[in-house]
Amino acid sequence: MTSDSTIAPRDTPTAYKRGPHWVAVIGAIFTWPLIFVGGSVTTYRVGMAVPDWPTTFGINMFLYDFWHAPFGVQVEHTHRLYGAAVGLATIVLTVWFLAADRRPALKVLGVLALVTVITQGILGGTRVTQNSTRLAAVHGVMGQSFFALMVTLCVLTGRDWIESSRDRRADVGHLRRRALGTLILVAAQIVAGAWIRHFPSMHALWTHALVALAVWSHGALLAWRIERQRNELRALVPSARALALAVSLQVVLGIAAWWMLRPFDGIPRTVTILQAMVRTGHQANGALLLGAVVVLTLRAFRHLSPASEPSPAPRRSALDWEAMA
Repeated sequence: MTSDSTIAPRDTPTAYKRGPHWVAVIGAIFTWPLIFVGGSVTTYRVGMAVPDWPTTFGINMFLYDFWHAPFGVQVEHTHRLYGAAVGLATIVLTVWFLAADRRPALKVLGVLALVTVITQGILGGTRVTQNSTRLAAVHGVMGQSFFALMVTLCVLTGRDWIESSRDRRADVGHLRRRALGTLILVAAQIVAGAWIRHFPSMHALWTHALVALAVWSHGALLAWRIERQRNELRALVPSARALALAVSLQVVLGIAAWWMLRPFDGIPRTVTILQAMVRTGHQANGALLLGAVVVLTLRAFRHLSPASEPSPAPRRSALDWEAMA
């Protein structure tokens, strides 16, 4: 087994670099609206408004004049164009990581982001060519996962992650485990959300509601525990408060969306602007909730050590890769 002395200080520790970090931050900020636009496609049920891909009614996607097209075509085509823009931004981000960051793990994650966004684009196109609602659900879940990956890159390139590897407190409250459990619940809720949006049924509704209750209770309790120790856990407080805000807003939006969908019988109905904003906002806020939990979990593993450890010396763990330090 590798001893602590072999993985502790390095002769040339990685220094914080503003460039890669802000490229990751801008990439994440640029990605989030795509989730809202993609959610609008599902809310208005216009995923097949354009029946071909990668062309649009046989015309080059980037040359098609969608300003005078029907509303459904405008929504779907905007989704395509924005997705292409995020793909180009991811290429820039990946090249930057490969050229400007010497950590192998960050290079791998940069390439993973590029592979993910390419796969997401192909998946979205295949959903159209195959007219597959199942692929549309997978496409939606992968979009949330890509956003989580972008948020992860923001954390791993940030000053807090790079400069705080030596001072770790004992995790007497098992906050690392609680944060990881909350992250798993949020991921499960995203899958349940895709189920109810694409395959509405009472089973999907009850599953979504029960998992939502678990997410809210775990998230609120976790945020409350950290708030009680805010003086000792300063690095975790911002993401914990973001988690509390996002999970509370998510419950409110979820209840409002359910109220607007009554009676829940699976019959398609005309969607008003207010209904679309609430339902799509519920999905998009789910991405912010996921992002908050990702940040909190990573920082918990970075700043806290297992309670059984006698000293604050850093050890390897599932979410504390020395290669990224």
